[in-house]
Amino acid sequence: MPPLQTSRVDLKTSPAASKGHRWHLQRITSGGAWIPEIDGLRFVAISSVVLYHIYAQLLVKSGHPVAVQSRYALLGTAVGNGDRGVRLFFVISGFILGMGFARQHLHLGKPVNLKKYFLRRVTRLEPPYILNLVFCALVAFFYYRQALGYMVPHLLASLLYQHNLAYRTPSVINGVTWSLEVEIQFYILAPIIALLFRISSVWARRSVFLGLIAMLGIAQILFHANATVAALTIVFYLQYFLAGMLLTDLYLTVRPRVRTHWAWDILSFCGWPVVFLVSRNFLWFHAILPFLIVLLYIAAFQGVAFRAFFSNLWIATIGGMCYSIYLWHFFTIGVFFKLTRHLIVFRDFLLNFSLQVLALGIPIAAVSVLAFVLVERPCMDPAWPRKLWQFLTHRTI
Repeated sequence: MPPLQTSRVDLKTSPAASKGHRWHLQRITSGGAWIPEIDGLRFVAISSVVLYHIYAQLLVKSGHPVAVQSRYALLGTAVGNGDRGVRLFFVISGFILGMGFARQHLHLGKPVNLKKYFLRRVTRLEPPYILNLVFCALVAFFYYRQALGYMVPHLLASLLYQHNLAYRTPSVINGVTWSLEVEIQFYILAPIIALLFRISSVWARRSVFLGLIAMLGIAQILFHANATVAALTIVFYLQYFLAGMLLTDLYLTVRPRVRTHWAWDILSFCGWPVVFLVSRNFLWFHAILPFLIVLLYIAAFQGVAFRAFFSNLWIATIGGMCYSIYLWHFFTIGVFFKLTRHLIVFRDFLLNFSLQVLALGIPIAAVSVLAFVLVERPCMDPAWPRKLWQFLTHRTI
């Protein structure tokens, strides 16, 4: 799931921010600061998830078999593992939400106001989330003729972030919101988990993070067969959030003293394919993946070419819209694939897949940009509830 708020650090990393420039598709951050590399990493995460769902739709719901020729085996494996983008998002969430607490406990910033912390997440998250679920439910009721008695309980469970636990399956309203329920669990626990930053010894603190990440990854493998419920909760993904917090520690304490270097680009060039090409059957990879993601995220900050890529204004801008894209892409694919599946006319997988990406990418982009501009971006302003009240009542609070 797309993390929600960029921390108030490192203004100089944003060329646009340093020039005082902001354009209407750029995310609004609570402190005016922007870390373009983070939004660039969000771009990779959301792109992999969108391609994964287009690929799944092509193979499963096209109405006839779509072969993946042997020459495209690596491509099929990469996009077929695109759901790992959700794990990339979890690490970013750990990094972003851990930032304020890390600065507090490491005496690098002022204490976090927990009331504002939770209120910010309500005002930032809920309007786009509620609108999406209600709209999807109405479409399911009026267009797909789903029974009202069936839809309402599922809608209420989804609105309360309880569908995973109540029904032990992802939401039938919008299937991708399962990860948002996991994210909410982390938002609640983050202030407690962040107490690890109070460990004064640098090496002891980082050893605790490393040990917990390793143990949780191993436990996930050992209990994987019996984890039907846990696999839809933070229990199954906590190591990724901890990896993000470890990255926060390194970002605040080590990165200011380290220069960018081409060696990090070599790591990125070799490491990113590994994320998406390792087979699902290699279960131990899931114990390794959090550590690999941390290294790749460090490389995104410290490399030369890859940092330039992740900081690119267009790449970072699209990544900054990831929450809207994530909420709406699955629904949009489901609606428009009924039309685009008629374009599957080639015997070549790459041609069919590329055509679907192009044909579905247009409505996904249109719907997502519209949702971002009209709903999500206004909600990025922490003062929007007060401004709305002023507008409705024509008075100043």
